[in-house]
Amino acid sequence: MALTIDPFEKENYQDLHIGATRDFLVLLLCSIQQEARTTLDDLKEEELHWEPLTPAATAADLRLPAQDKKVWRVFHDGRRWTYDYADGNLDPPPFTTIAWIMNHIAQTADMYLYCINTNQPVGQEITWDDLPVHHELASLRAYIDQVLDQTLALLQSFDPAGCDRFLNQSTPAPWGECRPTVLNLLGGVLQHALQHLMQISVRKEYIRFWSGNQR
Repeated sequence: MALTIDPFEKENYQDLHIGATRDFLVLLLCSIQQEARTTLDDLKEEELHWEPLTPAATAADLRLPAQDKKVWRVFHDGRRWTYDYADGNLDPPPFTTIAWIMNHIAQTADMYLYCINTNQPVGQEITWDDLPVHHELASLRAYIDQVLDQTLALLQSFDPAGCDRFLNQSTPAPWGECRPTVLNLLGGVLQHALQHLMQISVRKEYIRFWSGNQR
């Protein structure tokens, strides 16, 4: 059978047959979509921007450059919504809000898909600043759904043989290095989304434990 949007439903998996690399990647993507629903559906708006600082500490932290901040967050810079980012390994690493993580999942997937589809790296036609940054829960859920749906549509647009050729051809990662497309999809979309969805699950647990014990 051809894989459906939800191969985990009993009526779909009874006849499931993985016959090609494409089928396995679609199955993996569907599992990530299911994980996204499980992780994000019960989020509350007030959890989105929660951070473990006092209001005074947050006000001071907001004035620092990203590499010196204790918390990376989504914020309005007076012109538009943006979020903190700095290259390199920071020690200690900043705490990232759930809003930051959700934007990071969606933007990273969006940019990798752009590079794969256009064969252009970041900076040649668009930059990270050209991608949307959202601060509301419904918009963030919709952005993640959008990029995962686009990835699914891309994989399903090929027949198995065509998909194997597509996955093995070289396309640029955002920083310009050309790699097999399968590495860009796994690293920038699939594995990256799953990693950070797990991070959101831990954030939720921590926020709810911390908030419950402050009463």
